[in-house]
Amino acid sequence: MFLTNPFPKAFGLDIGDLSIKLIQFRRHHFPGKPAYFSVAIERSISLPSGAILNGEILQPEIIRKKILHLLGKDGAYPDVGTSWVVANLPEPKTFLKLIEIPTPAKDLVYDEVSFHASKHLPFDIQDTYLDWQLLNSEVVNSKVSQVLIAGVPKVITDSYTYLLESADLNPIALEAEAIAVARTLITGTKNYAGIARALLDLGGTRSSLIIYDKDSIQFSHSLNFSGELLTTAISLGLKISREEAETLKIATGLAYSTKYPNYVTIVDGIVEGLVKEINETLHFYKEHFVDTNTVTHITMCGGLSNLINLDSILSKKLRISAKTGNVWKNVTSEEITDARRREGLNYAVAIGLALRAAENPLVHLNI
Repeated sequence: MFLTNPFPKAFGLDIGDLSIKLIQFRRHHFPGKPAYFSVAIERSISLPSGAILNGEILQPEIIRKKILHLLGKDGAYPDVGTSWVVANLPEPKTFLKLIEIPTPAKDLVYDEVSFHASKHLPFDIQDTYLDWQLLNSEVVNSKVSQVLIAGVPKVITDSYTYLLESADLNPIALEAEAIAVARTLITGTKNYAGIARALLDLGGTRSSLIIYDKDSIQFSHSLNFSGELLTTAISLGLKISREEAETLKIATGLAYSTKYPNYVTIVDGIVEGLVKEINETLHFYKEHFVDTNTVTHITMCGGLSNLINLDSILSKKLRISAKTGNVWKNVTSEEITDARRREGLNYAVAIGLALRAAENPLVHLNI
C-alpha cells in the first residue's frame, strides 16, 4: 500500500447505460491508525436512452460532453483538479472467474495463464484483453496456482479508453464492475474464513450476482432482471404509460396496490424469474467449484435494491438472508443515516472505483 498516492486526487467514474457517477475521496492517514476517507466530490448525471446500450457506447459525443460537465469543464461545477481516473468496464461485456492451473505459483507465466483462460472465456482469446491475479502466491509448496482472470473484448475496452481520452482524462485502470462492487461491499477488516457471500447488484438496465468465497471473487453472472424490465412489464400489464409505471414501481415496490389489484401479480412474476436465476447460479457454484463454502447471506446494492419488500421476499424464497449493504463501511467508521445508506446503494460501483483511485490504483484486480 502506498503511503502517498502517486496519482493525487484520482477519482472513480462509473459509466452506466443510464447515468454517469463521479466520486473523489480524500484519504486520511495518521500513524498507528487505519486510514479512512471523506467524500471530496460526489456528482452524477443522467444519459439519454440509447447513448449506451448493454454496455456498448453508441453515442460517444453525447457521453463525452456529459463527462466534461461532471468534470466542471463547462463551469457548472468546480473543476475536479486532475485527469487521473479509475473507470469501470460494463458487466455484460466482462468475464470474471477463479481458475486453477496445474503449475506452481513460482513457475507461472502469462502464456500459460492465457492458454488456460482461453478454455473458460466466452470470447476468442485473440480478441480479448486478459488481466489476472495470482491468489495463492504465499502458499509454500503448492503444486497448483489459483488465478483470478478477467477478460474483456478488445473492442469494448478500446472504446471506453478512447472515450475517456477524448475528454482529456488519463485512465489509470479500467476494471470489471464486479471487482468494484466487491471492494465496496466486502468488509475490509472482517475475517470471512469458512463463509461465502453473494453480492447482488440490481440496476436500472442490468443486474449481476457475484460469488465471494475464500477471500476472493469466484465468478460473476449477469441476471435477466432490471428496473427497465420491471417498468416495461408494469406498463404493458396495466396498460399505463411508462412514466406512470415508473412512479408506481418506486412508490409500491413489491407490495399490494389498492388502485391496481393486478400489480402484485405482474411484479411477482418478474421476481420469480430472479429467484430462479439466483438459485441456479448458487447451485452451479456448488456443483462446479471445489471446496466451496455455503452462501449464508446475500448483500444487495444498486438502485433497484431499495424496492419495498424485496429483501424479505428474497430471504423467504431463497431461504438465505438478503439485505441491502452499507456501501460506506470501507470509507468511514462514522455513523451513516438511513437516508444516506439508501442513497448510496446506487453508487456502489463508483465508490469501489474511487476507493481504488484514492488508495492504490496500480494494483491489478485489487479487492
